Parts: sequence; C-alpha cells; structure tokens
Amino acid sequence: MPARFDHLVIAVADLDEAAARWTAAGIPAVRGGAHPVGTVNALVRGPRAAYVELIAAGAPGSNPWLDRVRSGSGPISWAIAVDDVDAAREALVEAGLGPRPVTEGSRLTPDGETVAWRLCDVGAGPYDESLPFLIEWTTPMPPGPADGPVVSYVTLTPPDPDRVADVLLALGFAAVSHWPRRVFRDPDGVGITLLPVEEPGRDGASSWEGPATSLALELPAPQLVHHHLDDVAVMAVPDRRRFGAAALLPAVEAAFARLRGGLADWPNPHPGGEPALEEEYSRCLDPGRYRLLGVRADAWVEAIVSAGLGSATPVPPDAITWVGETHLRPTRATVLRGRDGTLPVAVAWAPMDEADGAFVLVGVGEPAHVLERQPDCGCDACDTGSADLLSTVDDAFLLGLSGGVHVVREGDRVVTRTLNGWSATGVFARGDEDRWLADAAAGRRTDGVVRGEPWV
Repeated sequence: MPARFDHLVIAVADLDEAAARWTAAGIPAVRGGAHPVGTVNALVRGPRAAYVELIAAGAPGSNPWLDRVRSGSGPISWAIAVDDVDAAREALVEAGLGPRPVTEGSRLTPDGETVAWRLCDVGAGPYDESLPFLIEWTTPMPPGPADGPVVSYVTLTPPDPDRVADVLLALGFAAVSHWPRRVFRDPDGVGITLLPVEEPGRDGASSWEGPATSLALELPAPQLVHHHLDDVAVMAVPDRRRFGAAALLPAVEAAFARLRGGLADWPNPHPGGEPALEEEYSRCLDPGRYRLLGVRADAWVEAIVSAGLGSATPVPPDAITWVGETHLRPTRATVLRGRDGTLPVAVAWAPMDEADGAFVLVGVGEPAHVLERQPDCGCDACDTGSADLLSTVDDAFLLGLSGGVHVVREGDRVVTRTLNGWSATGVFARGDEDRWLADAAAGRRTDGVVRGEPWV
C-alpha cells in the first residue's frame, strides 16, 4: 500500500489529565501503553488506521526520547506509515534528503501485548519538529473502537513546508493540482495541508495567522463542534455513523461482495484534482463499469429486507413518479416499505448506452423525491472513482432510512437535506435554507414538506 498519514504526536505534561480533557470534549483518549525508553501514551483512535497520540514522560532518567517529550508541549511531530521502511528511506535519499538509519521500536499495551515497529527519523532526531518520521508496523494495531474518532484532515505549519513537500512527493503522496506542494491526500482519504498555502509575500514572510496545527476528526456526533486542545485546533465533524442505518453497512458489504461478480473497482482518474481534458466531458469510454453502482443498490435492498426492516416490491419502472429527475428512463425499479410512519424508499436502475443498470436513482416518498442519482452525468470528466461513487450511493440510503425532513419545496425553490447539510435549487436569501429545514422539523412549516419516521 502507498505511504499514508499515520499519527500526530502531541506532548503533554500529565497524561491522565490530558486524556481526561480530550475525553470530556467528546473525543475519547485511551491509555495505549509504555515504551522501553520511558514514555507513555494515550491514543485517540477509531476504526481506521490514522490516529492521535498523546505522549508524556513516564519514568525518570534521560535519553533523547524522554528529553524531547519533557521539553515539548503540544504537537511535536507526526508519522508517515510505509510498508517497507528501508525502501522508503532509500526513496528519500534519492530525493536528496538525509534520513537517519532505521531503528526498532515497541510498546507494551495495558493488556500485556507488545506492539512493534521499525522507524526512520527523517529529521535530525526523535520527534523532529520540522520533518515527519517513517514507521513500518511489524505488529499492526487492531482497529480501534467502531465509534471512535476518525482522522480525516490534518493541517500543519512546518518551518520549511517545501522540505516536507519534498518528503511527501518522494513517498508518492498525491498532491492537489492547484497547490501541488501544499495540499495532499493519502490513500485512506486523510488530507494533509502545509501552511501557508499561498505564496509568501515579497519579503518572504507568511501571511498565515492561525493555529499551527489543526485536526478534523469524524465522530458519530449530532453536530459540528470546535475545540482547542493542547495547542491543536480540533474540529469534531458529524459523520455517517450517527445514523442508525449505518449498522447495516457490514451486511451491505457482505451482499455486495457476493453480488458484484467480476465487476472491478477503478481509481479516481483525476486523483490530485487535475483538470479534466476537454474531450472527457463528451465521452464515457467504459459505461459498463458503472454497473457496480447498481449492484451496490441491490446489496442495500437485500440488507434492508434481511434485517427485517421492510419489504421490497419490484414494480414497473413507469409506476414511480420521480420529482427532480426528467432525463433517465429506468428499466427496473423497486419500492421498499417499512413500518407505519416511514416513507417508502424508491430505487431504480437505468441504462447507460448498452450497460443496463449503470445509473441508480434513490428517492423517498410518493411521488419519489430524488435524494441521489449516480453517476451524476456519466461522462469521464465527472468520474471520481468507484470508492467515492459507491460511498455516495451508501449516503443516499442512509439518508433515506434516517427519517426526519428530507425535502421542503415552495414553487420552483427546493431545499433537499443531505448527509451533512443541504442542497438547494432556486434563489434564497442568506440562511433561508437552514430556516426552511428547521421550521419543517419543528412543525412550523408543513406545506411542501416531505418527512417521515426513521426506519431504524
């Protein structure tokens, strides 16, 4: 697997006190164990690999690691995970950098297990503030709690951002085309921004004013919250796990693996945000690959029925009236019905050229108000890769099953709720979209409102 962001290291004076503060903020920090050099840590982590490490001196004495942690406060370094630390080190040498020799590391967990790794300091020594270090896990950690924090973005302000960019580019990180030496995204979707993004002023000084380090952590929380913890600006972002229907995702994955047959995943053809070619806007070289999206919808239908949440009835495609879709002509359709009070969820499959079932429509209510259409248009320019498109199909089902207000309509103005906000068509005054949804949720607005009870 290509190199990825692994963890941010934050030095604290009192580990238990710091872990309690993070936990009290709704971001659980759990004791991770002790290192042979005398440091101890607590981990902020969830089901994905990236995490945050709170570290403190846990023993008397002096060595480079203890001394660095004792003298530090707040973010002191960060790690990049690689599959082969020797090969990664060689890539940095070839790029003109001077990484230090590879060493061994380990930690004894509170359960008495040993977690081991190999690491390479890219900078002058342990926990260098200017450059990250490399880590190769030889005893990989198991996934963290399913409801734990997921690191989705980290923003750093290194003394020399171009040197850090050299490291990331040498290790194969994908850079965004607009800021090719400042904004990156790793294979797990973690974003890394090196500040300042803009060019320095004529005098060489940065115009950036703000926290040196910030984090975006996804949590199954009801709303977005900002914290300032140990010199880190932390944004806790609500994610899909807050929806009860997210519990169906393992069953969806199992059904999807069985139903997809030989249909393959495909990467984002514009991974670094590179602009599409002009001819890509009028072509689709492989419409058949989008049938994978239709199979994902089938997997959702199967999972919903298997969980006993409702029934699925195939219907003639023209039996469903779609509000918000005038172009597609489905060849297959299913209506899912749950318990009393829930809105029916309509699913339809439409062809793209000779590829039947390549387009997927998901809607709620009768008539069915479109929550999602994938692919959006089907041209190569708009293709964002199978992982992103499949995730969007998942979001539509999660939203459809979640209940509450889905749509508020008034004439040609429409506000449609999305997983993390809303989308709108028509002209609105500032803030009207949020007010429409809030008024509908509170019962102050009933005309043009599409709402129902949650399925789960």
